[in-house]
Amino acid sequence: MMQQMFLGLGGSVTIDFIIKRYNTSNVLQSTTPYTDATPGTTYTHTAAGYYTIEIEPGSADVNFQMWAWGGGGGTANNPSPGLGGAGGGVRGTKTFTGGDTITFLVGGGGKYDSPTDNISSAFPDGGDSSSSGYRGPGGGRSSIYDGVLPYANRDSTPNTFLLIGGGGGGGCSFMSSGGNDGRAGYPSGAPGGSYYPKDGAGTISSGGTQSAGGAGGGPGRSSAGVAGAKYSGGGVNGTNGGGGGGGYYGGGSGGGYYAMGAGGSGYIHPSVTNTASFTATQGPPAYGGTGSEQSVDDPSNPGIKPASAGWSGYGPTGNAAGGSDGVVIFKVI
Repeated sequence: MMQQMFLGLGGSVTIDFIIKRYNTSNVLQSTTPYTDATPGTTYTHTAAGYYTIEIEPGSADVNFQMWAWGGGGGTANNPSPGLGGAGGGVRGTKTFTGGDTITFLVGGGGKYDSPTDNISSAFPDGGDSSSSGYRGPGGGRSSIYDGVLPYANRDSTPNTFLLIGGGGGGGCSFMSSGGNDGRAGYPSGAPGGSYYPKDGAGTISSGGTQSAGGAGGGPGRSSAGVAGAKYSGGGVNGTNGGGGGGGYYGGGSGGGYYAMGAGGSGYIHPSVTNTASFTATQGPPAYGGTGSEQSVDDPSNPGIKPASAGWSGYGPTGNAAGGSDGVVIFKVI
C-alpha cells in the first residue's frame, strides 16, 4: 500500500505523530514517536489510562478510523459470583491536521472489591462498589476527544467527545441464579438484573441513555441504588447491588439484595463519518466457563478488537478477578 503524503513546494510531507501513555493516576509511562505512518497501520491501546496523540506541525493530514470499547463490569467475589455486563463499542472516522492533539481514555475493567485487592471503582467513571465482596464495580468508559483534554477535567460534564464506548454494569453475588444483563450499548445501556424474588423487578437498575443517567434500582429489602449521570456510573450507596457502568451517561447501580448494575451508554458525535456501534451479547444467568457477557467485534473489520477487551469476568483469558479493560484503536486510512 502506498504511503500517504502531501506534495508541496518543499517536497513530500509524511504523517508523523507522537503517542504519550499515562496510567490511571496520570503518571507518564511512555512517549513513542511514529514517523512516515503508512495507511493500513493500526495502533491498539488496551491498558486503562489517559493518552494523547500529538500530530507534528509539519505532518500531512491524517485520516483516522477510530474504535472505542468500554471496560467490562466487575464480578462479585463470593458466594456464587455473578458476572457483570460487557463493554459496548463504537466506530467513526475523522481527518486531523498537523498541530492537532487527540486525547483519549481507555476505560478500566471492574475488579473484585474484596479485602485482598481493595479496588472499588474502574477508571475513569465506573460506579463504585464500596467495600463488600458481594458486588462488583461498573466498568469505565473509553472515549476519544478532539483536542487537549486535561487529565483533571476528564469527567467534566461540558466535554464533548467524538466517540464513547460505554462500560458494563457490575455483577453481584447469587446472580448465577437470577436475571442477568448489564451490557453497555448505543444508544442505551441495558438494565441490570436481580436474584431475590422478594425484591422483584423493583430493584433492577436502568441503563444510561443519550440524555440521562440510568435510574438506580429500588430498595427492596435493602437500600436503593444510585442513578448514573453524565460520565459517571451510579455507586452502591450501601446496597448489595453492583455499580453502574460508566459512559456518555452512566448506568444506575442495583438496589435491594443482590442486584447487578446497569450498563452505560455509548456516544457518536455528528462530525465523525463511517459510524457503527457494537452492543455486547447478553449472557445466560450463569458463571464460570468462558464468559457469558461478551463484547462484540466490528463485523466490518473482523479481528480489529482484541478478543478479551471489554469482557466481564471469566472472559476468554480466564479473568476470574473481574472485567477486562476496554480498548481504543486508531487506524490510518
